[in-house]
Amino acid sequence: MPNELTPRLIEKLLSVDSPTISNAIERFGVRSRREGYMGPQIACRFPDLGRVVGYAVTGTIVEYDERYPPDPRERFKWIEALANSPKPAICVIKDNCHRKGWSSHWGEIVGTQTQVMGSVGIITDGAVRDLEALHAMGMKVWSEYVVVSHGYIDIGEANIPVEVGGLLVHPGDILHADLNGVVSIPTEVLDRMPEAIDAILDSERETINHLRTKGYDLEAHRRQIQH
Repeated sequence: MPNELTPRLIEKLLSVDSPTISNAIERFGVRSRREGYMGPQIACRFPDLGRVVGYAVTGTIVEYDERYPPDPRERFKWIEALANSPKPAICVIKDNCHRKGWSSHWGEIVGTQTQVMGSVGIITDGAVRDLEALHAMGMKVWSEYVVVSHGYIDIGEANIPVEVGGLLVHPGDILHADLNGVVSIPTEVLDRMPEAIDAILDSERETINHLRTKGYDLEAHRRQIQH
């Protein structure tokens, strides 16, 4: 596929944090600074496990009456979508339950299942559980809630656009996430990201070095802003 995540590009993207990724994207002027990332309600559960980058595999979860189990076909559509996704994959799930966050689709079993199928991360505006087990297996997790029970839930729809944390995520979107949050990388700038990242890092190093060696000159800064 064009603009794909090559091993070399993955290594480059994972070498920097998500704010640097966001700053690099700004250089191309393809979207507003207010767009393209998830809000603060989506929390990184395991900052020590580091960063993740990959292709989004999307779906929703819904509650059901335990007396009337849902048709499993959507669940298998979602599993097929994960199996057919380019790798690495990131599972992105929208919680459409009546009591959002009160039932967890994500625990040790589903985490293991998706991991062996090539998922490197879980992102949801719903809940996760089995945190110790997920951490032990190295599954990187972002969620809005943590809860103890799985309740009665299943996949509602699979492989569709979903809004999670204020970000509209389409199947196959490329996401970068770390302890700062989750940002989407537009495919049209993907192959130019390495040079943009280097430019951001060079500029930041120059500014920080100047501040640490020369100090902060208020009047010079004022003149710079005015001109």
